Order: sequence, then C-alpha cells, then structure tokens
Amino acid sequence: MVNILKLNTEELEALVTYKNVLEKDVRFPKDFWTQEKYQLTGIKLRSRILTRYCIENIAKLTPKELVNYNLKQIKEILIKGKLFGMIQRIFNHDVVEILKNAYPYEFKTRELKEWYWSKHGIWQNDEFIIEAVKDMVRKEGIRWIGDIPSLDWKKRLLNHGIYNVLYYFNWSIFSLFNFVYPDKFHPADFKYKIKWAASESLENAFYFMHKTFRKKGFSQDKIILLRTADFRRLGLAGMLMAMFDSSTLKAKEYYLYRTIGNEENQMELQKDIKKLREKLYDEKIIKRLNEASKGKYIYNLHSNPTLYGFIKRHARKNALSISDFISGYGFIYKTAINDAAKIDKEDIWNLRKQGFTYVQIAEELGSNPTTITEMCTRYFGGDPLIPRPIEDYITVQELMNTYRVDHKTVMKLVHKNGFENHTTIRLRYLKKSQIIPALRKYVKNSKHHRFMVKRYSSLATV
Repeated sequence: MVNILKLNTEELEALVTYKNVLEKDVRFPKDFWTQEKYQLTGIKLRSRILTRYCIENIAKLTPKELVNYNLKQIKEILIKGKLFGMIQRIFNHDVVEILKNAYPYEFKTRELKEWYWSKHGIWQNDEFIIEAVKDMVRKEGIRWIGDIPSLDWKKRLLNHGIYNVLYYFNWSIFSLFNFVYPDKFHPADFKYKIKWAASESLENAFYFMHKTFRKKGFSQDKIILLRTADFRRLGLAGMLMAMFDSSTLKAKEYYLYRTIGNEENQMELQKDIKKLREKLYDEKIIKRLNEASKGKYIYNLHSNPTLYGFIKRHARKNALSISDFISGYGFIYKTAINDAAKIDKEDIWNLRKQGFTYVQIAEELGSNPTTITEMCTRYFGGDPLIPRPIEDYITVQELMNTYRVDHKTVMKLVHKNGFENHTTIRLRYLKKSQIIPALRKYVKNSKHHRFMVKRYSSLATV
C-alpha cells in the first residue's frame, strides 16, 4: 500500500485532490493534468501516486499480482477509480506506459518484464504462438525455412516484442521453432551453447559434425585428417571444447566409432592418421618432382633453387642422398658432372651436324640439355654448327638488309660459286670474304636489280 508518510508535497496535494474526487464524486480541477500532458521525460509524479493509490489502496493489489491480469482488466480498474482522464490525456490509453511510470523499478524485474513481453497471456493459445512466430519470420524476409537456424533469434524475438514466448518452451529456441514447424530442425542446427549442456548433447554433436562434413563434401579420409584449426574454421570449436575437451582425436573417435576414450579405437584411428599423412607427403613430393622431370629423368636441379632446397631438406630428413631420395619415387637424377665423363664430344658433333637440337641430342645420348650445352661450350666454344671466328661470317638476313636483295638471290650466288654455307638450327652463316664481293658485283652489274630498287623506292615516297 501507498505510505502517506513518505510522500512529498506535490504527491500529497495530488492525493488530497484525488480523495476529494472519490469521496465527493466530482471531477478533477480543469488544469490538473495539463502539466504532465506536456512532460516528455522523467516520472510523472501525479500520475504515479494516483495510479499506485488506485491499484494498491483501492483495488488492494500488489505489483507482483499484476501479472495475473491483462491490460484490459487493469484499465478497467483505473477507470473504476475515476482515472480515465489520466489514461486518455496523458498516456493516450497506453496502459503499459502507465504501469511503467507508476512502477519504474518493479518493471526491471524479470517477472514483470516477462508479463510485458508476453503481451499479457496470449501465449497460452497455441494458434497465437504459431501466428506470431510466422509473422516474425515473414517480417525478417525469410523465404526458405532452412535459413531459420542460421540467425540470432533471441535478439529478433526482443525486437518484435515476443521474447517471453520462450518461457513456454523452457527458453529453448529449437523447441519454439520445432513447435511452429514440426520435425523441420534438429537442436544442433541452432548455434547456441545450451545444446552442449542438454542430456542429448553427444547426439547433437554427432548430428552437427555429420551435417557440417556432408555439407562440405568431406570423405572419411578428409575427416580423419582434420586438425584443431579445421574444426575452428568449420564452426565446431565450441562443440570441441564443451564435449571433447578440445581433443580432435576424441571428436573423430566419437564420429567414426561412437565411443569416447576407447584405447583400441584411438590406436586404430592414429594409425590411419599416420598412414594418410604419409600418403599425402609422398603425393606432395611426387607432384614437385613431376613438375621438374623430363620423363623419368630429372636434370639440372641446381637451376631451380626452390625445388633443390625442398628436395635436399626432405632427403636429409630421411637420411638419404638427393639421388637416392629421388630414386625412391621412381625418378632418375642426372647431373652434368656425372654425365660429362660418359659422353663423347664427337657424338655430339655428329648429331648436331644432322640438325638435332640440344634437347634431342640429350635424349639420344641419355643425358640432359644442360650437360650438352656445357660440353659444347667447353669443346667447341659454343654451338658447334656456328663457324669460328664468328666475326668472319655473316647471316643471310644481314646481307638482305644491307644490299637490298632477296634470300633467293643470295643463295643463287652461294650455289653458283660454291661458297661456304653453314646451316644452324636457327640461322645460315656465310663467309664475308666470299659473299660480300660477289654481292657488290651483282648489285653493280644487274640492271634488273637497279630497276627493282628504283621502282620500290619511288613507291615508298608516294
């Protein structure tokens, strides 16, 4: 009840006026509600004391008993207490605001909050629950039911003013949506910690892992190789900590064997993990060797520092030489130092004269292009098809550019006079002392050449 001894002057004056209205059946003074009507913030003292007096002293209700009434019933109590003017002019018929103004501290308690959020008892009707939740889902723009578990519904229930509906489902988001959409979800679909504290938590953990692995398309080998970082990336870190003491081995054991802490199953799982890691290790090595190989041979490893460092590091790890390590994966390591002693330079010269490239020569002699190049440089001063000294020779293209003749004319002079003719893979070299005098004579004496030069020169200036 309202304690009159604890009221201030303004509250006492308002209460005296109110008792006069009740006892003499008269109206409130004309401007009694005017001041609070335009008060935008803070507690409205007159409204507060009169509301409390009406509810507590006249209706004999305590704040805790308000939850037993709905807003319409409370409004009828206030109207019966002759406070209709306050309801209409100050609060525009908003009974909740009247109560929050009268009981600002009491409304912070969970009990009154739940009563307020529940819209005063409508959650006892199953149809109202279904209607309210479906309306919320529609307003959130969700078109596919399968998207529901991915959202934070606690915040959305608060925003839509229906949070207290969870009270009827033991505060379980899953139970609420399972009621509205029967058999469409599993508890593990909803990402809340409470699912790891329930009696069926292990079953939830299995379902959650299975759903995640299936969505990612993981094979059993891929699952066996998962590490802690992989569980974290997949959103399984909370489950791992709560259910399996942060042990990926225990989690994988339960998923594959449905046991936890079984030594036999753990040993078998560890063997599988070791075997698969070795397989991946070998596949990684073979992939790198394939990138550098020519058939079954690997040449010039030192020219690729990254690969050389990779092979050397892993060979040392296995206490093997580089050659033995590479041989273990079905490849043959060819080095220039070892090959040079086995190859005759005359064989290289003869194959080169036949027009073979360095790569083709290496294949014929079972060597590698680097070895062939080094031997040509050592014994022939470079490509053996290029005549020496190179300064005494000129290419056909250079002659064409200098003397303005075509390739056919140059080669006619070469064959007619029997000049030196050195053919390489890319170019043809002719001896300067032979071809240049012959070309100059041809240019000087050939009327056809002079005519053609004059003709194309005039066309170029047009």
